[in-house]
Amino acid sequence: MSSVSKFSVFAFGCLFVLVSGIFASTDPNSVLLQWKWKDNQVLELNEYHDILFRVGARTVQREDKNRVVMKTKQCSSIKCLVDAWFDTYVRFGKTSGPFLKDKDFQSTFSLFRNGRYEVPNEFIMPNLRSFPSFPDEAVHVTDIWKIPAEESFDFVKERIRVTVEPEYTYVGKKNWSYEGFKGTSDKITYTYPIFYSKSDSINTPPNVPVKIFGFANGAVFFNSEKGVPEFKDVKLSYTFIFPNGNVQEANFHIQGIYTLRNQIGIAERNTIRDEVLNELIVGYSEDPNKRWKENTDRVPIRTLSDDPNQIRKDQVGEEPITVRTSEEGVTFSLNSILFDFNNSELKSDAEDAVRRIAEILKKYPDREIRVSGHTDNIGKFEYNQKLSEDRAKTVLDELVKKHKMNEKSISYKGYADTVPVAPNDSEENRKKNRRVEITLVLD
Repeated sequence: MSSVSKFSVFAFGCLFVLVSGIFASTDPNSVLLQWKWKDNQVLELNEYHDILFRVGARTVQREDKNRVVMKTKQCSSIKCLVDAWFDTYVRFGKTSGPFLKDKDFQSTFSLFRNGRYEVPNEFIMPNLRSFPSFPDEAVHVTDIWKIPAEESFDFVKERIRVTVEPEYTYVGKKNWSYEGFKGTSDKITYTYPIFYSKSDSINTPPNVPVKIFGFANGAVFFNSEKGVPEFKDVKLSYTFIFPNGNVQEANFHIQGIYTLRNQIGIAERNTIRDEVLNELIVGYSEDPNKRWKENTDRVPIRTLSDDPNQIRKDQVGEEPITVRTSEEGVTFSLNSILFDFNNSELKSDAEDAVRRIAEILKKYPDREIRVSGHTDNIGKFEYNQKLSEDRAKTVLDELVKKHKMNEKSISYKGYADTVPVAPNDSEENRKKNRRVEITLVLD
C-alpha cells in the first residue's frame, strides 16, 4: 500500500471511473493527476541525454537522443493499449554535430490512467516503467506519495529488473522552458534510490553486473487539463559492479519534450506528399490522370532546369531525385549520379537539389528528418558501410551548415547494401540502390 500525505491509496489503484466532468476536483487548491489521452492519438517524446561514463581513471562523454512515439490503439476508462517505437541516436564528446542513428525498438504495452505500465516480457522498452504514477485522489501543494515503479536494464545475456519506490511531491503549477519550448503545467518532483544485488553470482556472465547502486532525482511537468506530460528534467547516477570486481559509473542528465497530436492517416500522408511535390516539381498535378508518370510514388524532380517547360537531358531516364511515401513519412531519394564514383562529395546538381529539399523541410520545423546512405552489393561490406555513412553525413552537413537546419532534429545512418529498393541483378538496378535518402518523418 502506498501513502499520500493527508490520505491513503492503493499502490496500483483500484478501477477508475473516468466520466466526463469528473477529472477536475471541486477544490480549487487541489488537482487530480490522470492520463486523459484517447483513441488515435500520438504522444511523441524527444529526450536529450548528457552522459558521463567512468571506468577506472578513464572517462567518456557522450550525448544521446531518444525519440519515442506512442500511439493509442484502444482506450477504456482505466487504461490505453499503446504501440510504441523507440529510436536511439548518439554523438560522442561534449560537442555539437549530427546524431548517428543507433538502435530502434518496438513494443506494445498498457498504460493505466494513473501511470502504471504493464509491459509483456518480450519487450525491452520502455525501460522505466510505471513512472510517474499518481494517486487515485486529488493532491494539494506539498502532498507526498510513494508508488512502486521499475527500472529494466538490458545487458547482452541477461535482463535485470529493479523495483524502485519514487517519492513524489506535488509542487503546484509552474513555468518550464527548454530551447525555445515553454509552458505552464503541474510540477511534480521526485527522488528514489536504486539497489540491486545478485545473491548467486557464480554463474553470472562477465559483462553482467552483480551489483547496481544508483540514485535519481528530477521533475516532471504534467498538464492536468490535457492529461499528458509536457517536459521532464532528470538526473540519474549508476554504479555497476561486475563479477571480476570492475566498477563502472554512469551519470545522466536527461531533458525531454512531449508533443501530443492526432495520428496521421494514409489520406493525410498523401496530402502532405502532394504538398511537397507541388513545392518541388514544376507542373505537378494532384489529378492522378494528369501526373507525369504512371508510378506516382516515384516522380522525377524536374525543377533543376531554369526553364520550367524543359526537362534536362541528363535527367531523362536517370531520375536523379525521386519522391515517395514510405512507412516513416515522405522520402526524397538522391540517386548515385549526384556523387562521383566511390566518392562522398556532393556534385553541383546535388547541392542544388539539397537546397530545394531544405526549403521544403523548413516548413515542417517540428518534424524529425532522417538521412540514410545506401549502396549496391558490389565490394566488401565494410567499405560499402563506410561509404554509405559518409554520403549520408555529407548530405546532413549540407542541410545543417549551409541551410541552417536544426541539427538536433536531424540524424544520419549508413546501411550499405542491407536496404535495397531493387534486386542487385543488373547495373540498372544497382544504380537504384546507390542512393542517399532524406525522410520527413510524419509519425
